[in-house]
Amino acid sequence: MSESIAAMLRQAVAHHQAKEHVAARAGYEAVLAREPKQADALHLLGVLKDQTGDHAGGLALIEQAIAVQPNEAGFHGNLATALLALGRNDEAMAAYTRALDLDPDYAEGHYNLANLLRSHGDPVAARRHFERALRLQPQHAQARNNLAMLLWEELDDKAGAQTHFDKLRLIAPQWPVARMNEGVFRLASGDYANGWPAYEWRWRNPDYKERDWGLGLPRWTGQAMAGAVLLLWGEQGAGDQILYGTMLEDARRLSGARLVIAVEPRLVALFARSFAGRDVTVVARGTPVAAAAQCPFGSLGAILRQSETDFAGKGRYLLADPQQRERLHAEYRHMAGAQRRVIGLSWRSGNASIGAHKSIPLTLLAPALARPDVFWICQQYGDVDEDLRLLREHGVAIHRDPAIDSMADLDSLAAQTAALDGLISVSTTVVHMAGALGLPARLLLPRGRGRLWYWPEAGEGSRWYDSVSILRQVQPDDWTAVVTGLKQGWQS
Repeated sequence: MSESIAAMLRQAVAHHQAKEHVAARAGYEAVLAREPKQADALHLLGVLKDQTGDHAGGLALIEQAIAVQPNEAGFHGNLATALLALGRNDEAMAAYTRALDLDPDYAEGHYNLANLLRSHGDPVAARRHFERALRLQPQHAQARNNLAMLLWEELDDKAGAQTHFDKLRLIAPQWPVARMNEGVFRLASGDYANGWPAYEWRWRNPDYKERDWGLGLPRWTGQAMAGAVLLLWGEQGAGDQILYGTMLEDARRLSGARLVIAVEPRLVALFARSFAGRDVTVVARGTPVAAAAQCPFGSLGAILRQSETDFAGKGRYLLADPQQRERLHAEYRHMAGAQRRVIGLSWRSGNASIGAHKSIPLTLLAPALARPDVFWICQQYGDVDEDLRLLREHGVAIHRDPAIDSMADLDSLAAQTAALDGLISVSTTVVHMAGALGLPARLLLPRGRGRLWYWPEAGEGSRWYDSVSILRQVQPDDWTAVVTGLKQGWQS
C-alpha cells in the first residue's frame, strides 16, 4: 500500500471513529477510486454501510474484501454482523466460527458468537465464548454484563452473576446498562435496599426507551406534602403502569398530598374510576400540571417497597366499569351454561426482544385446553384469526368478543376481565389487569430471558398480586411442566 493511500485510509478511519459518516464514506470511496481492490477500504466501507442501515450493501462490500484477503478474522466477524442484520443467522454462525478458526484470540469474535449462541438457546456454549472473550480482554464490559445476565437468567448461577456485576462496578462504574441490570437482578432476588437505587440508573441509559414525564418538577423522595399537589406519572408500558400503580395509594397516604396521576391515555378512564373520591386527579401523560413535586411510578418502590411485608395485601386496587362488567358477565354466563366456568386465555407476547421466550406455542398448549368444564374467552391482543383456527383444529373452541379491543380500549378490557371467573395467561398486560382487579389468574411463566424481574424466581405466589398464582418452566424454553400442570387442573 502506497503512503498516499495509507494516509487517505487513516483519515477516513478517523472520520469513521468520530461518527462523521459522510466524510468517512467519501474517504473510503476515494481510496477505492484509486485502488478498487483495496481490501481494508472495501471492508471498512462495508462496515460503515452496515452500521448506517444498508446491510445488503455492506455485506456485498465485505464479501469483496474477503475475496481479496480471505484470511482476515475481522473481515469474517463483520461479515457475520451484516448477515445477522439480514436475518441470516445460520450463515452468521458459520462466519463467526470461521473468524475464530483464523484467529482463536479474536476477543470480539468470541463475544459476538456468544451473543448469537445465547439467542439460539445454547447458554452453555455461549458461556464458554463469553469467558474466553474475558480471558482475552478482562475489561470488556459488554461481555461481562451479558455473561452476568446469562448466568442469572439461564444457568441459575446467581453467585457467578453477582461476581461479574461486582467487577463491572470497578471497570465501568458509570455505565448505566450494567448498573440498571444489577438493580433488576437484586430486585428479583428480594434485595430491595440495593436494588431500587441501582434501578434508578435506567434514567441515565440512552437506550432506555422512555421519556421523562415529570415536567421538570423536583423529585418526591417520601416527604410529607399535606395540602400540596404531587404528580405521579406512569412509565414504560400499560402493564408496568398497572403493576407500579399498586403503590399509588401508599404514596397518597405517606405524602398527604393531593395527587395528580398521569398515565397513558388508554388507562385514564380506568384509573380515574379506581381513585375516585380520594382527592386524586387522573390525566394523560404530558398534560401540564402545577405541582410541588413529582415521581415516576417505577421509582416509588425505593420509598414504599423495602421488604416483602410492604407488598402484602396491596395488589387489588382497580375498579372496572360495573355496568359493562355485569353486562358481559351475564352474556358470557349465558353462553357458557351453568356447568362451565368462564376463563380468559392469552398465550402470546408481542415484546420485540423477549416475546418469543414469554409466548407458549399453541400446538403445545391446545391439548391442555380441551376441557368440557371451561368456556374460553379470548383475551389475546393482535391478529389471532390463524391462532383460533389452529385451536379449533385441536378441538378447542374459544370465544372472541368483537366488542372488546384489548389493544385500544383498556377500560373495556378491564370490564371483560372482571366479568370472568378466572384467567390463564402468559406474562402480558392482561395478567396485571387481572391481578389489580383481584381476579384469580394462573400465570404461565418462562425461566430465563422471558421472566421479567417482578415475577418471583420460585414458588407459586406473586409478591405484587395476591390473586395471581404461577406455573413455571423447569428449564428455559421448555413448557412441558407448565402444560402438565394445566392438564392436571386449575381451580379458580
